[in-house]
Amino acid sequence: MSHHCSSALIRCMDFRLTEAVNDWLKKNNLINDCDLISVAGITKVIADNPDSPEAQFVLKQFELSQKLHNSKTIYLMHHTDCGAYGGHKSFANLDEEIAKYKSDMEKTKQIINAKLPELEIKFVLADIKDDGNVEIKMI
Repeated sequence: MSHHCSSALIRCMDFRLTEAVNDWLKKNNLINDCDLISVAGITKVIADNPDSPEAQFVLKQFELSQKLHNSKTIYLMHHTDCGAYGGHKSFANLDEEIAKYKSDMEKTKQIINAKLPELEIKFVLADIKDDGNVEIKMI
């Protein structure tokens, strides 16, 4: 029996995202239609050193999602205050932080598309607010 899904989502393992990510998946009709991959820092390891064993492991997950489940879209979901990047304190301001995540997503997109050009890559940001609420949006 074959089984397919439309997408794969790679997100940070951070527990603060769980409820908001589940809500986002429901809102976007991706529940039971999306492979879920959780890795600290998501694209950081790929952008920093795409040939590292860690980066190759993450990239293999995209290949497997496509091969086993025929996924067509990859969502790269970063979040603000990511510990893998040193959190908010590592950036001068929120704009600089988001720009870094977006830059790493762009690098990762190029690497993925070099191996799997048929995949559509979309960028998502989960903004963890000071009160703990999380706002998720496409960027």
